[in-house]
Amino acid sequence: CSVCQDSHSGRTMEAGGQFIITLTLLTGLCSSQNVLPPGPVNGAVGGSVMFNTDIGSAGPFIAISWSFNGGSGSVLVATVAPGGTTPGPGYEDRISVNTITGSLELKQLTLGDTGTYTVSMVTNSGGQLSGVTSLNVYEPVSNVKVSANATDLVELNDTVSLTCSASGSSLSYQWRNGSSDITAGGRVQLSDDGSIPTISSVLRSDRGPLYCTVHNVVSTGTSDPFYLNISYGPENVMMTMDPLSEFYMPGSSVTLSCSAQSSPPAQFQWALNGKMLNREGQELKLENVQRNQSGSYICWAHNSITLRYTASNPSMITVLEKISGAEITGPSEPLIAGSSSANLSCQAAAGTSISRKWLKDDKPLSPSNRITFSDDNSTVSISPVESSDNGEYQCRLSNPVSTDTARHTLTVNYGPQDVVINGKNTGSSTAEVSSTVTLKCSAVSLPPATFFWLVNGTKRAEKSTFTIEKVSRNDAGNYTCVASNDVTGLKVSAEHCLHVKETEPSHSVSLRATAGIIILALAGLGLIGGGA
Repeated sequence: CSVCQDSHSGRTMEAGGQFIITLTLLTGLCSSQNVLPPGPVNGAVGGSVMFNTDIGSAGPFIAISWSFNGGSGSVLVATVAPGGTTPGPGYEDRISVNTITGSLELKQLTLGDTGTYTVSMVTNSGGQLSGVTSLNVYEPVSNVKVSANATDLVELNDTVSLTCSASGSSLSYQWRNGSSDITAGGRVQLSDDGSIPTISSVLRSDRGPLYCTVHNVVSTGTSDPFYLNISYGPENVMMTMDPLSEFYMPGSSVTLSCSAQSSPPAQFQWALNGKMLNREGQELKLENVQRNQSGSYICWAHNSITLRYTASNPSMITVLEKISGAEITGPSEPLIAGSSSANLSCQAAAGTSISRKWLKDDKPLSPSNRITFSDDNSTVSISPVESSDNGEYQCRLSNPVSTDTARHTLTVNYGPQDVVINGKNTGSSTAEVSSTVTLKCSAVSLPPATFFWLVNGTKRAEKSTFTIEKVSRNDAGNYTCVASNDVTGLKVSAEHCLHVKETEPSHSVSLRATAGIIILALAGLGLIGGGA
């Protein structure tokens, strides 16, 4: 010390066999260093602290004195002399002094123990040591609780203030939502001491568990988990169908189920084609469905707390009746190739047709410059019809639940054409008198042609084959076959020229042959053809 009071070395008094150094002597001592570590020392109410000296091997001591100053003057805590340790007033059973090191243990702390502590010590060799430190006594953290100004909240609508209360002194606060810290910023504001966070536009993620942890230098306490009841939704409204199909037959059963993210759980209503049904609940069961139940179904989810409504995406239910009674209607008047037109129309007596396919003689019917289809494929138009259009036409009606096929035979009248006699349109032949001649006439025609014959312009027979049993010279001439079609009104003919010759006697052939031989012989003898 730069300044020291006078120290007295010999003034002692004997009392009960113990030597006590007077307080005035000890408090007047000084030393060149602080034997106590820098403070403060921290303690909890009801706990104990140790004031440890840092003196190395300076002890033992013949006198030790500890004093306390809480701001109202110095109070003796304890003195140690060769006769023992004497506690100061109010410190009985609360102190313990180590006579070797001079350290002080103070027990059963109270808030009133907060203040400055001073130690003064005299060694056996007469050396003097002293030190000063401070003690802060804190009330431990306890009874940490969380409360809120409101606990039933609506997401995005409401603001809530939480309050953390606790017993203890010099408290600091920390908030957590689950494992995440709650800090000021964005939607969160904190009071100056951090005990009251205010959360605006609450979200469902703010519900908790919320914890408040309270600290001071001697203890820590955490509240029980605290939860906010935050109502939200409905949202993500989803509808499912069982069984799932694009089309259903009459009489089927379909169950529609609706779900939504909502707190509290949503209430559900159902609508068909924009009209609310008198049906509520998470499921809509349609049993024995009929065509009038086809349409767009929507599920509406409602939250009675948030007062919000949200609709699902629409789901279509299409009830299709099985196709039956498929029929093709065609022209009632006879068709004539090259001049008539034909319309074939395909319909079903019952059921909804989704697709129509046309075939002819079991092969797909394709459009051409004469064949056209209506937009819905229900009608085929052929103009003009030709003989190649004859045949069986099929119309195949189908929907996802059934198929039915109609058939119709189309008859196109044509001809006659390609009229020939004995395979030729024009020709001639030669017949001998008394021989038999058969002329056969044919033609391509529908219906089959009728025939009659003209011989040299005169009508002779009404059949396709003309037969002359015994030909005479009078039978020679032009034979015309006329083929006619009563439906088309056409007549087409073919001609054949018949030549008739006499039959030569058998002896005339011999005379000519003999004459020829004689002439050849005479020529060989040089008797015919010239003289010498």
